[in-house]
Amino acid sequence: MPIWLTIIALFVIGFILILIEVVIIPGIGLAGILGAVSIGAACYTAFTNLSPIIGGLLSLVSIILVIILFKILPKTSAWKKTRLALTQKKQMGYQVAPKEFKTLINKTGTTLTILRPSGTALIGDKRYDVVADCEFIEKDKAIVVSEVEGIRIVVKEV
Repeated sequence: MPIWLTIIALFVIGFILILIEVVIIPGIGLAGILGAVSIGAACYTAFTNLSPIIGGLLSLVSIILVIILFKILPKTSAWKKTRLALTQKKQMGYQVAPKEFKTLINKTGTTLTILRPSGTALIGDKRYDVVADCEFIEKDKAIVVSEVEGIRIVVKEV
């Protein structure tokens, strides 16, 4: 087999493997690594066996094709199937922790239900879903908010 045919085969196989990695099995896995190695081997073989000019041109073509791939691929339907395009909006029911939750730290209240470990408590004049720190807390016990993580309010018995 002529060397130029080997170089073209390595080059084409490399890009096919990279496309398989990007479109079919996304991530940095075996197909992508083998594709990059194959393209690198094609460029190296062209440098050493043909001429540095051909090797340089092949490297330049590789870079240009990768740039084109990253410009065109995000517009394809295959790409849209592999990436998460959904944004989580409040209108869709997703919640972010209210800023008032951070002000609850060190505030006291009373349990309205048994906390095993979660339940309801009255802190100030509002009801909150809370979680006991590490033990069960009986109904009508005094509690204090020890920490807030997002929408999770952690309490301890006073």
